[in-house]
Amino acid sequence: MRALVTGATGFVGSHLVEHLLDRGHAVAVVRRPGGDPRLLRPLLHRVVAIDGDLGGIAASRDAIDAFRPDTTFHLAWSGVAGPGRDDASQVEGNVSGTLELLRVAATAGCGTFVGLGSQAEFGPRTGAIGEDAPADPTTWYGIAKACTHLMARRLADDLGVRFAWIRLFSAYGPGDHGGALIPTLIRSLLDGGRPSLTAGEQRWDFLYITDAAEALRLVAESPDGAGPFNLGSGRVHRIADVAAAVRDLIDPSLPLGLGERPYGPRPIMHLQADVGRLREAAGWEPRTSLDEGLRRTIQWHRRAA
Repeated sequence: MRALVTGATGFVGSHLVEHLLDRGHAVAVVRRPGGDPRLLRPLLHRVVAIDGDLGGIAASRDAIDAFRPDTTFHLAWSGVAGPGRDDASQVEGNVSGTLELLRVAATAGCGTFVGLGSQAEFGPRTGAIGEDAPADPTTWYGIAKACTHLMARRLADDLGVRFAWIRLFSAYGPGDHGGALIPTLIRSLLDGGRPSLTAGEQRWDFLYITDAAEALRLVAESPDGAGPFNLGSGRVHRIADVAAAVRDLIDPSLPLGLGERPYGPRPIMHLQADVGRLREAAGWEPRTSLDEGLRRTIQWHRRAA
């Protein structure tokens, strides 16, 4: 495989790049000038680096043409973290940039395009969510992702490109961004703190990051890897239990501030992926238990401290 990866400096992207390289694939990454290369830095000597930005990807056309990708993994997205996640600016650049990337990649000879979607496209649900569940996003982020999916799918069909859209649920692991639940818990507890939490009654689906990276690769390699796929572990865990598991792996004597914070205005109380379609099409199964994934993640944080 000759893989072009956008969003390679991010949490999911850096793990995908490492996964592809370790399996002998040629990889080119699109790097935004001024972006944080920390997670990707150990891999830069093994990839072709292309300077570019999703909002102006046409400027990178010559470099992409020269690499000749047969597969594109599109993980770049502006405004993922922070308050901008629920702002109308989510639409600007992300939707049009994805469509332009698809055109540029197709012109360079790319026959497979794998885009990273989100569970936010569905909105709140109860029970496991299948791919045929109607989209009812409650944030601009979810709206922008859902719109991008529909438009890119149509454009890929027009261009003759096999198109897959991977709706990721809750991935965790080394390098996860600081505002997410698990790294926040780990850092607080490693410092001997008392993390302030809700009552923790939510039941969420957590997937270790290397399992997520493997799923992206398998979809790209599978002849049946087309259309939407939900990506999670398929299992749910109470947030209170996850917090206790993290605490017990660090220091069982440390306190947890469960119930000290109120739920937000639109809490997601049940988040679970139905991964049956992914299993059938790509032969994928999650390999890493929550306990083992938490152990590896805590070890990484200890080394990084």
